[in-house]
Amino acid sequence: MSDSSHSPAAGRMSEPDEPHGVTEPTPHHHVNYYAIFATLVVLTIVTVAVAFVHIESELTKVLVALLIASIKASCVAFFFMHLKFEGKLIYMIFVVPLLLCVLLTVALIPDVLLNHPSDKTSSLKTFNEARVLYDTEGGGAGSVGGHGGGGEHGH
Repeated sequence: MSDSSHSPAAGRMSEPDEPHGVTEPTPHHHVNYYAIFATLVVLTIVTVAVAFVHIESELTKVLVALLIASIKASCVAFFFMHLKFEGKLIYMIFVVPLLLCVLLTVALIPDVLLNHPSDKTSSLKTFNEARVLYDTEGGGAGSVGGHGGGGEHGH
């Protein structure tokens, strides 16, 4: 006597195929870990070989070392950490802090390399000279009691 097509629930959407909080596992992507390991070994050998190559420019040495290190870090992140198979949101979560880190590092370069017009020294050298001067006057970490506040001169 009762027909299921006339019930009040017939017009509603059906229940989901999966219960809440349960999902089907995503297919595992096959990664050739031996090839990635071999790539990392070759890049490490290249890094050591470049260290023995006579390069005049210090900037070129640093840029080559950073390039090789970046390639190695990318291989590790993409394949061992499986970031290659992630969605686009994970890249935004990764890129925004990375850009902020680079921006803050680059923003500090002028402060470290700032030249004083009078004596042609960098602010880093000035900082180190001020610290040495402070240590030799008795106010540095090597002195006991600071500026006469204790020790044998106490009243």
